[in-house]
Amino acid sequence: MSNTLGPSGLKYCFDTNPDISGIGVRSAIYAQNLLSFVPALLALKDRKVTPTELDALETQSTTILITAFAILLSTIVQASTSNPSSGISNYHTSIILDLSWMNNTNLFIYLLLYTYRRVNLSDTELAEEAKGHLKPDAPILARRIYEAKKAIMNPVMIIGTLHLSVMASVGIWLWSNPVGFSSLSSQPCSLSASVVVVGKAVPIGSVGLRVWSILIYSFLLIPFLNLVIPMALFAIPMFLFRRSKHIESCRIMIGLGILGIIDVILLLDTEWGIRHNINNGVLGNDEGDWTFGQTLALLLLLVPLRDLGEALWERRAKSLGERLLNASENGKIDVVEYVLGLGPQKDAI
Repeated sequence: MSNTLGPSGLKYCFDTNPDISGIGVRSAIYAQNLLSFVPALLALKDRKVTPTELDALETQSTTILITAFAILLSTIVQASTSNPSSGISNYHTSIILDLSWMNNTNLFIYLLLYTYRRVNLSDTELAEEAKGHLKPDAPILARRIYEAKKAIMNPVMIIGTLHLSVMASVGIWLWSNPVGFSSLSSQPCSLSASVVVVGKAVPIGSVGLRVWSILIYSFLLIPFLNLVIPMALFAIPMFLFRRSKHIESCRIMIGLGILGIIDVILLLDTEWGIRHNINNGVLGNDEGDWTFGQTLALLLLLVPLRDLGEALWERRAKSLGERLLNASENGKIDVVEYVLGLGPQKDAI
């Protein structure tokens, strides 16, 4: 990480790395995580999360989390190399960690809606799902163990908790020794960069920042146990108000609101941090140069956009099916026959 001579003749501490902190990469991650709230809000519109809606969220969350997982693994590989030309700096790793926190949004959104659906299932529906796994007269403890096993084996939970553990490992690795983190972090100027935490710029070498970061990441290190805190925050209130669907939906909306606020704070902190380091001459202004990696990141945004389109279409089909059902119950058979004659999709019936 030798001082880089920028276009203006100034020397910058950090080599630019637009494939990590470029505007295209950042925009793609911001967009896909903020868009993930739309299917969740649509699913909660009628205060009922259907299996189809939950499956759509599972597909969306799995896709984003796998991509996030790959980014962290790439970071580990780059930090482990002894070749400075293919390494990664401590500053750019801190950006990766910020973006990883945002990617965790999908896990927590799915966790919220999964818990909401399980809580709202009737005893008959729960017994039907457990058929073949539990006896009809199984004790409550056996049912609770079955529910826990079912949740643990969920693909989103597995990928999500492993992503949290890998993120925590990278975080502890970075903040334990920012200077010795990689071959690009060993020079004196490597501590001249700053990260923004809730609107305040803090030097990477800050002892307080390192201590708090290590403490927080330590809580997220052990798989599955790193889900206990969000589960306690979001699931326990719903169990306390199990019989009131209106209160439950409000709790879910509050949970989604908290996640949205956290995402916005992370977004602003990342952008302000990059701008702060550019203004202080630590980082070159050519982080905004378009590269293959940035273009590819934007193309990958098509995947969550496709998932969003499918969610909107399924929502439309569900709404049409409910209207047909209401029409048939009200004796408007002629309306039902007319609509069916137009050839609606199977999902709409």
